[in-house]
Amino acid sequence: MAKSKKIYTAIDNTWGTPYFLKPIKLGFDLSIVSGTKYYSGHSDVMGGSLAVSQRVFRRVLQAHNMTGLRLSPDDAYLIMRGLRTLDIRLDKHQENTNKIVRFLSQKKNIEVLYPFKKNSKNYKLWKKYYSGSSGLMGLKITSKNKKSVDKFVNSLIHFGHGYSWGGFESLALHQEIKEQGNRKFLKLKSNEYIVRLHIGLEDLEDLILDLKKSLKHIR
Repeated sequence: MAKSKKIYTAIDNTWGTPYFLKPIKLGFDLSIVSGTKYYSGHSDVMGGSLAVSQRVFRRVLQAHNMTGLRLSPDDAYLIMRGLRTLDIRLDKHQENTNKIVRFLSQKKNIEVLYPFKKNSKNYKLWKKYYSGSSGLMGLKITSKNKKSVDKFVNSLIHFGHGYSWGGFESLALHQEIKEQGNRKFLKLKSNEYIVRLHIGLEDLEDLILDLKKSLKHIR
């Protein structure tokens, strides 16, 4: 549809990375990936990548030459080092996450935001285009008050607290309503809260035990 209107298309492919999704082959003109996430794998760089179709290559090259933006040598080295283990790390992120998703999906007061329900529209779309899934997921938690959700997040031992993700470590973050944007699927009731989890490469039993203990704070 976009091509028929001569509209250029772009996608943020940081969640899937080119390992799980290849947007240019699907017809996108630009595929953007944050190198601070899975490319690096250690949350210690600032950078990103832009893959483009032939249709926009000259325009992007012109903009690149005009702005003079360059990646620092150190960041380039760290990203290249991380790319060597990207497939192995993502396979492990996926394995850990899928098992934790199955564990959390059994909890009555939690709705898992992740493409795992086989009869859902999200799962069918994911299965059609992706070859795998990464470690970033969301939880819609039903609770009587916000404090219990904060206690759940703050009591986690093996999950750090932070906005970044895509590194080897697990992270948890209670997303405030103002940070979620105007998305229909995230319209929350007064007793619903969003917690974002990134599942890292730690021992799976440690992560599940940590979640199990911390979930007791939710009322």
